[in-house]
Amino acid sequence: MPPVSPEPIPRVLVCDDSATMRALIRTLLEPANQVLLVETGEEALAKAPEFKPDLIVSDLLLPGISGSELCRRIRQTPELADVPFILVTTLADATSRALGLEAGADDYLYKPLRERELKARVASLLRLRRAMQSLEARSRELEASNAALRETQGALVRAGKLASVGVMAAGLSHEINNPLSYIKAGAKALVHSVDEIARLATAGSPELSTALDEARELATEMAEGSRRLERIAGDLRVIAATDAPADESVDPAEAVESAFLMARARFPSMPVLDLKVEPGPPIDSVGRLLTQGLLPVVENAVQVSGPGGLVTVRIRQLNVGVEISIQDSGPGIPPEVLPRIFDPFFSTRPQGQGMGLGLSVAYGIVHGLGGDIHVESKLGEGATFRIRLPRRSAQRVGAPSSP
Repeated sequence: MPPVSPEPIPRVLVCDDSATMRALIRTLLEPANQVLLVETGEEALAKAPEFKPDLIVSDLLLPGISGSELCRRIRQTPELADVPFILVTTLADATSRALGLEAGADDYLYKPLRERELKARVASLLRLRRAMQSLEARSRELEASNAALRETQGALVRAGKLASVGVMAAGLSHEINNPLSYIKAGAKALVHSVDEIARLATAGSPELSTALDEARELATEMAEGSRRLERIAGDLRVIAATDAPADESVDPAEAVESAFLMARARFPSMPVLDLKVEPGPPIDSVGRLLTQGLLPVVENAVQVSGPGGLVTVRIRQLNVGVEISIQDSGPGIPPEVLPRIFDPFFSTRPQGQGMGLGLSVAYGIVHGLGGDIHVESKLGEGATFRIRLPRRSAQRVGAPSSP
């Protein structure tokens, strides 16, 4: 059991215009307390912020501002507002006592002071202050714990969704790949046949030429559809994967550049890329998986930014890894959508323009590589995806695993 550190000596600020009274209070409170003596309320207000008293003892009748006014101003100072305040006076009438209490005083003592009573009142208020500070600290700890629990709960819910969809994804990937191979082979053969017929029918009728153009367009659409199906099947295979590939030395900047090169094949008109890399050593990761995990985030940024937009990428070195931030210049993500952005099969795009797998694949890959990914966004200000990856890989699960 670790040793308990001793509590700091309480600091008491004493304000009284009588040198005799100041000396008496100091004698009664020291050495159990650290005492600072001042003569006026103005001096107390000037020195209190630096002294940081745990308790203030003040005479009611002071030159300049009174003790009750001093108490009122102390209560209006944020860093001193909760400091216990004792008023000391020779006035025993109810009106003076009420004025002091209305100003915010916690206790009221009459002169001549009695040693036992002064010590007891001071000790009681100091105990109360320590208890309140302890409760505030515990409250802050509980708030932080609740925030962490909510974040963990969200991650676990998402992990459950990924786990349940992984079983389905494995079957879907297999079922899609079978007809996909026939579509790809047939589309390629059809394009070749149409080109051959067009060559042979160059001197034929205009109707034949029109029909050939239509067949060529149909074949092209089949080829494009097969590529989209192939990509969906690839995403599903990543979600369903359970093996953890071997680590290698990976340059995060190269992975980002590879993702942008792949995105360029899909979006010929690209936004401006602003890439800045903080120099640092490589990380232990899986290069192809990292690029595949970055690709959905990059494509999303490119698509929402548009040809005239800007995608800002920063690679920053951390103590234990790197952070890759990808910021787009798009319209931003609505607050009601933000919590579901990484959910499998969730998409805000029109039907037929996406299955909602991209960002869930990115989430699974990044967490499978031992990292973390989250998004920040405000409407009208774009979105920023922050991906943090460890420099040295710990024991990992399969690539698409949840945290």
